[in-house]
Amino acid sequence: MKRSKIMRRGILLTALAVIVPLGMTLAAGWMLSIYAAHDRLQTLAAIANDRASQTFAQASQALKSIAVTDLEPCSPQGIEQMRMIAINTFSVETVGYEEDVFACTSWGATPPRSKQWAEDFVTDDGVKVSIDAQDDNELIKPMLALQFAAFNVLVDPEQFREVVLDEGVRLAVGTRQGRLLGPADPNMASFLALVHEGPTHGLKDGFLYTLVAQGNFTVIAAIPRQELLRSLGQHVLYLLPIGLVISVGLVIASLRWWRRKLSPLAALERAVQRQEFVVHYQPIIEIETRRCIGAEALIRWRKPNGTLVYPDVFIPLAESSGLIEAITDQVVHRVFADLGAMLASDRSLHVALNLAAADVSSGRLIPALLNESRRLDVQPAQIWLEVTERSLVDLTSAKETLERARSAGFVVALDDFGTGYSSLQYLQQLPLDVLKIDRSFVEQISEAEEKTLLVTHVIQMGHALRLTLVAEGVETPAQLNFLGANQVRYAQGWLFAKAMECAQFQQLYLDGRPCIDARILQDPIVS
Repeated sequence: MKRSKIMRRGILLTALAVIVPLGMTLAAGWMLSIYAAHDRLQTLAAIANDRASQTFAQASQALKSIAVTDLEPCSPQGIEQMRMIAINTFSVETVGYEEDVFACTSWGATPPRSKQWAEDFVTDDGVKVSIDAQDDNELIKPMLALQFAAFNVLVDPEQFREVVLDEGVRLAVGTRQGRLLGPADPNMASFLALVHEGPTHGLKDGFLYTLVAQGNFTVIAAIPRQELLRSLGQHVLYLLPIGLVISVGLVIASLRWWRRKLSPLAALERAVQRQEFVVHYQPIIEIETRRCIGAEALIRWRKPNGTLVYPDVFIPLAESSGLIEAITDQVVHRVFADLGAMLASDRSLHVALNLAAADVSSGRLIPALLNESRRLDVQPAQIWLEVTERSLVDLTSAKETLERARSAGFVVALDDFGTGYSSLQYLQQLPLDVLKIDRSFVEQISEAEEKTLLVTHVIQMGHALRLTLVAEGVETPAQLNFLGANQVRYAQGWLFAKAMECAQFQQLYLDGRPCIDARILQDPIVS
């Protein structure tokens, strides 16, 4: 994944880590507000319904009690009894009697009504109910009228809604047929229509509402959205600390992901997965003939943007993280793919592979190298296995691996000799074929005599142990002349060529020309 893509994803994840918990906090606050409001409305509506049922029951009972009296209707005694019922029944405003042209109320004789009240419904026990029963006197507000036989009682509709309400809550009482009792908010009528359509609670027209239908009446309790929003603010403040804790945790996790994805190790892991490693080849020159006789395979990490990363930057991380074995496998595969045919066609050519500490300790590469060599008809002697002091962590297992390699026919070389503290011990105990003289010794050639003596002693030790000598980092003709005069057989360095891609190396080798013009070797041999 490219760095820019990781950056974009990291920014997105961080933003989501903030937005999602806060959004969930708002959603949870809204749900709590809805739940609390619904519970409150349900309670109030149930109370109002009970109140309406009790009011109606009282009025109905008063009506039936006067209907069964033995007193003559509209007689002074009958009117007095009607008056006492009206006074003693809290819900009843007036008790009346009307039959043909004969009428009276609890207040005395009255003329008959000019028009009959329309019946809205009849109860199971035969009481006729009229909503908005209007007296002939238009100054008197409409009442709820209950009629049984020739008697009637009038009830103020406001009594059906006498419930203590919370701030912002609106209440309406109606019949099961959807008619409102008394004046109410215009929105309430539309809510009552839902008693037949459903649902009995929800959000509609800017209100949260609850319907309770029981007995003869339906009660609707509603609260406007503005009140819900105020309640939402309280619940969000309550939940906000939890949301912030979750958000902080997710932001930390996002930043850790971001850092891990942008870390060198993560980049190296992606490089291994995508096989971004390439192999460059540095020619190894025979000093006597100045001709290329082999190459050291040097790994490079080519990033997607084309940048080359050198092994001293990523190999230590690969070794410490356990990725080195996968990288080595890719290098071996690449080397055989690049040079397998050349090695098979020219037995004098060889290629040197650098082994990591894990490869030396486990010895796992020996069977794989043998299989590749047999598959491509490459002789094991054409494969040089280079080990460094840093790769010889366990001397016992390293010795066993190198002995197996030599028994299989591979050439074993000690690289960077003299740069550690145990080099002499390795020379004595390890099965070696080649000793590579480190560039730090080669650089001292032609300088002070005492420094030149040091590289001379290294060369002499190599000869004494009958090891083939290869000098690294040769950059001047004087260094080359000195090495040739001291019987160093091979050399590599920028004097001949830098590490190059496979196609360039193949061309250099196939040309067969000396890798350095003899005319530039003008410096005298340093003795």
